[in-house]
Amino acid sequence: IRLPEMLYARVVGAAERVGAHGRVLEPLDTAKLKQDLTEARAAGLDSVAVVFLHGYRFPQHEVAAAEVARSLGFRQVSVSHRALPLPKLVVRGDTTLADAYLSPVLDRYVTSVRRGLEALGSPRLYFMQSHGGLTAAEHFRGKDSLLSGPAGGVVGMVRAARALGCGEVIGFLRRGAKGVR
Repeated sequence: IRLPEMLYARVVGAAERVGAHGRVLEPLDTAKLKQDLTEARAAGLDSVAVVFLHGYRFPQHEVAAAEVARSLGFRQVSVSHRALPLPKLVVRGDTTLADAYLSPVLDRYVTSVRRGLEALGSPRLYFMQSHGGLTAAEHFRGKDSLLSGPAGGVVGMVRAARALGCGEVIGFLRRGAKGVR
């Protein structure tokens, strides 16, 4: 069994704790966090995913940690209470990590597409999201792009079927297609 590579290069454990009802049990140790993030930044890391246990409901420590990261020059700082404000820590963490990993890549892509459209007068630019809806380019984030290709295929299939007068369709995804395993 070959395990896939992890999306993250380093984990920094922040000394802090907010209880389930919002009471600060242990204040965020910003000095230690700043030291750890400074080392990560010096090692060449440029993106951070901030995920704290009860951050979805009580984000004050996530907000403070994000401010520390931005002050140190991290270009991408994703926080879980914005990426996926739900109580499930692992799912919220995975989503925030994907956002931190993919958003810089998507930002470069969106910028490139915009430059290519400048000759057309810079029309409004929208991107397909994982749920099949569109969003303006400035709101397109890494977490929203994971299934945008398959979602676009489904939307296209439904529109094509409607144009032919078909009310019910079944779609198939070709195995081995780019991005499909």
